[in-house]
Amino acid sequence: MPPSHEEHTGARIADYRKLRQLSQTALAQRAFLARSTIAKVEAGLCPASTTVVAAIARALQVEVAVLHGQPYIGELRQDHLDRLISPLSEALDMYDLGPDPDVTPRPVDRIAEDVAALCAATCATEYKDVGTKLPGLVGELTTAVALLPAGPDRQRASENLAWSYWVSYEFAYRLGYHHLASIALERMGWMAEQAQDPLLLAVRLAKRSSMLLRRGDNRMSLRVIERGHGLVEQAEDRRSVNALAVSGSLYLASAIAAAQAKNEDSVTGYLELAGRAAEQIGRDVPDAYWCSFGVTNVRHYEVATRVELGRLGEAVKEAKRLHFPPGHPKMRMGRYYMEMGRAYVQMGKAEAAHRALKRAREAAPQQARYHPLMRETIGALVRRQRTASDSLSSMAAWVGM
Repeated sequence: MPPSHEEHTGARIADYRKLRQLSQTALAQRAFLARSTIAKVEAGLCPASTTVVAAIARALQVEVAVLHGQPYIGELRQDHLDRLISPLSEALDMYDLGPDPDVTPRPVDRIAEDVAALCAATCATEYKDVGTKLPGLVGELTTAVALLPAGPDRQRASENLAWSYWVSYEFAYRLGYHHLASIALERMGWMAEQAQDPLLLAVRLAKRSSMLLRRGDNRMSLRVIERGHGLVEQAEDRRSVNALAVSGSLYLASAIAAAQAKNEDSVTGYLELAGRAAEQIGRDVPDAYWCSFGVTNVRHYEVATRVELGRLGEAVKEAKRLHFPPGHPKMRMGRYYMEMGRAYVQMGKAEAAHRALKRAREAAPQQARYHPLMRETIGALVRRQRTASDSLSSMAAWVGM
């Protein structure tokens, strides 16, 4: 049976608040938020931002994923994705057990082609295809690294295993298995060190900063990003496209962290630095260390940071300048349209919000189906209307409401 539309993040916040014997006012004081914000979120009338949910989770001493109700088991079962988690977990556990006697690795070049294809599929949010192929690829590369002698082939195998761990992180994180994602990220760091690739290590730190931001830890996130910049400085060619893409992505991550901390001057500074990196590259480079970086991504973050800062009118104005070129990563496009959906709901523009959510579904359906922001924004639209349209009701049912 699908969950009730009353089973939303705000309802879970209200439940935990009552269990902690706190009033809305007391929770607001502990979370450094306005009581009216707590009231709107609990009523499900406003999709809570990452910053708000993180602050409330800290005050209530629960995980953010618990408040979001992740993972969404019912939908995972419908899509046959739940059965892919256990094989991946087992593959990640094999990291230090040496070669598997039942596995004969292919040449590294052939394996690398499959890894690149999985990275591309991850950016396209093709979770089912990724989850089906990933455990076997992780196992094959684990054995290859264990069998190969020190040298270029082993280093290349280590690099590709690190990227397969990156895919594992993305797959687990997007489906709501955050503990498994953390394990994958640790494995990525360990293998990137063996690959002796500072840019890979920097990419891993960018993902670590994202997990910290989800918990609302802006200060630690910025420290991690600063360490990432230090790693970029160790790259053989700091002016290469790859180094600029990784560096620019780190600046964009800093801009989001600063926006969550409501530090507008820092947001502007980080966006300017990211813009310079994009100008030096001169084009979008979505597959440069799979950062999806370029001028388009900088413009996306100009919109996203304004939404985070609460400057919704400015965000909508900036959004008119943003046009996604053919082939732009679906992961980025889907996220952008969900962010705009949230902004339009906060502005009271239900029709515009509904259109944005439809575009998110069209751009990246598997991402949208499992993203808390999509679910909460749809819920807010439903609860703000006397009668939901057939289209909105259909979308609500699709995400499991």
